[in-house]
Amino acid sequence: MKYIILLFALVLPFYASAYDSITARAYLLVEKDSFQIIAGREYDKQLPPASTTKVVTTIVAIERLDGNEIVVPDGNVLKFPRSKLHLVPGNRYKSIDLLKGAMVESANDAAYTIATYVGGTEENFARLMNEKVKAIGALNSNFRNASGLSADNHYTTCYDLALIFRYALSNERFQELVTTKYFLFRDDKRSTRYKNHNRFLFCFDPNIGGKTGFTRASKHCYVGAFEKDGKVYILSLLGSRDLWGDSIQILKNLYQQLPSDREIRLAKAHSIALTSYKESKEKRHVVKKKQKKVKKSKKTSKA
Repeated sequence: MKYIILLFALVLPFYASAYDSITARAYLLVEKDSFQIIAGREYDKQLPPASTTKVVTTIVAIERLDGNEIVVPDGNVLKFPRSKLHLVPGNRYKSIDLLKGAMVESANDAAYTIATYVGGTEENFARLMNEKVKAIGALNSNFRNASGLSADNHYTTCYDLALIFRYALSNERFQELVTTKYFLFRDDKRSTRYKNHNRFLFCFDPNIGGKTGFTRASKHCYVGAFEKDGKVYILSLLGSRDLWGDSIQILKNLYQQLPSDREIRLAKAHSIALTSYKESKEKRHVVKKKQKKVKKSKKTSKA
């Protein structure tokens, strides 16, 4: 008997330290269809969701748009902090590009612009968001904006976030957006390639897709889905100080082989400006001038 007690004394601190190392204020890991809880802590606690809000924004928008609508942002887009697409007020953009920007680059200006196009105002769009999540069954959530930037009375729970993501995955267009690794965004001056902020897309094959978020108030947030043995599992975290470390620790409940710290670091998102259209136009102008000079010299020589 004393050997059994000694064994528990040795093993229990290991499990306690493993869970104590998770920095997230709340997290939940569930099987998608049954919603059976695999692991969790404080998953009913209402917390700010940062840019995981854009999951709701996107599903509300794609159920109302076909992707080809021309959307013109207003002057408020200039006020938004990063991440953003640097939209220009008065310019014309396709709605599908704004949706990709919101999900891949987590662009706040894109989320706002889509919201005002669909709802007329962001306040009206927030009402649509709240109606949608209540219909899904996410009864402990409330959204005040489309981007997830800090706002009073803007919150969700890990449980609700998992419910919302499960619903969103039932939409094929949402699946396409959430699994997009790279997004090429063109405007009238340049073309920029954005890389998805969800690092698991680049270093963990069981990953289906997910959405990250961060503000100083909310810390790191995440919701995403993973496959194993024909089943899908959803992970949601709120208030994390070590998002990828926490996620790896929780996913050990399902997987033995997980990405290393180095693989996670290498998967970090970045953007690359590929082309400057302005420069290209200037070059074309120079070429045309040279062509005109050649034509004039030919005429002179003939004369």
